[in-house]
Amino acid sequence: MNKNQFIEKFKFKSDEDLLEIAINSKSFVFEARHAAVTLLKSRNHATTIINKVEQEGKELKRIKAYKTEKLKQQKQYLIRRIREIPIRGTGKYRLENGNELQVKRLNEDSFQVRIEDNYRSVFAAVLICKIKGESSYTCFPFLYLKSILIYGIGGIALAIIFSFFGYLENDILIFFTPLIFVIGLQILLMPFTHFVILNFFKQRLNEKK
Repeated sequence: MNKNQFIEKFKFKSDEDLLEIAINSKSFVFEARHAAVTLLKSRNHATTIINKVEQEGKELKRIKAYKTEKLKQQKQYLIRRIREIPIRGTGKYRLENGNELQVKRLNEDSFQVRIEDNYRSVFAAVLICKIKGESSYTCFPFLYLKSILIYGIGGIALAIIFSFFGYLENDILIFFTPLIFVIGLQILLMPFTHFVILNFFKQRLNEKK
């Protein structure tokens, strides 16, 4: 357990000052108030506020433990659901806005997550989810390789063909413009798309069947 930093700050305060801190929940965070009653208790100061703050601390710990357990259960449920997807298979989940959340299982513990909206999503980065245990996983953004292959490499091929027939200049920069555009756009939008995909991923996969 981390030591309460306010103990050291308040140890030279008078009993009256400590009592004022303990009572004032509007101006002081709970850690400060708990430090105040801890010091009062060590000085054998008799006041009902000590028991009140200690009970408040127990309730906060109970709430924190409940939230921690609930989050753990949500992660376990999400992991169980995506593990139902066969390797190289794709789980598809309809979203309320009409789009589709797609979760493709790459291997035993890795998944590619993206949102399909028929046109904009092809230029958006994807989310990679790696399972670390029964109730633990990590997510990070990654380039959408299929889009790069189709529009980036495909665009280079088209540019070379057009150049061969004289429709484009024989310029290396022109040839690589489609690839640069696709990768650059994915990187530019990555912070936004990561947040959106992660939010829908957690929300949709935690819905009960």
